Amino acid sequence: MNITVSAHLHFCGECQRQVIEYESVAAVLFEQQAAIAVAKDGFANLMERIESQPVSKPSKIRTAPSRFPPVVEKLMTQGTDALSWKKPMKNLRVSQLLTDEQGLTLGLHHMKAGCRVPQHTHRGREISLVIEGGFSDQMGSYGVGDFITLSTEHHHSPQADADGDCWLLSLVEAPVRLTGPFGWILNPFIKA
Repeated sequence: MNITVSAHLHFCGECQRQVIEYESVAAVLFEQQAAIAVAKDGFANLMERIESQPVSKPSKIRTAPSRFPPVVEKLMTQGTDALSWKKPMKNLRVSQLLTDEQGLTLGLHHMKAGCRVPQHTHRGREISLVIEGGFSDQMGSYGVGDFITLSTEHHHSPQADADGDCWLLSLVEAPVRLTGPFGWILNPFIKA
């Protein structure tokens, strides 16, 4: 969830201002705390631990301008073409970026311009952030920086805007379930 919030902050100026305000309040509260005694050699011990760690080589610096928020770019060292893509349904491809210990998956979803994804619902929660382009469904229209939270109660058929591809950063609990006429045939094969 931290990654999706960080990516959202990349787009939302009002949210950035609120974070700055909260950080300022936290800084004042921190400064008002009573001093705590620490071991005299605490800093030296900390520096010794840091210096004993193996030195890692810096990752390759990308020279091309970033098209996604920096937190998303860090997860894709070689760009979108090098990611492992699955096509769980017509007009949608998905690349899993991370999976946590509870089984939540952070993924990149891509819909081609003007294409519609078949009618489906969600077998668990899905929190998505539009990071490029936009789409609309039965519940509304969404653009860059918008959060969409879906659950088992929601049925929709998203369609990417005609003027460009739609890219979403999504946190997913479970695969979708198709609800159209052939869903009962295809659902056992949907893994993403």
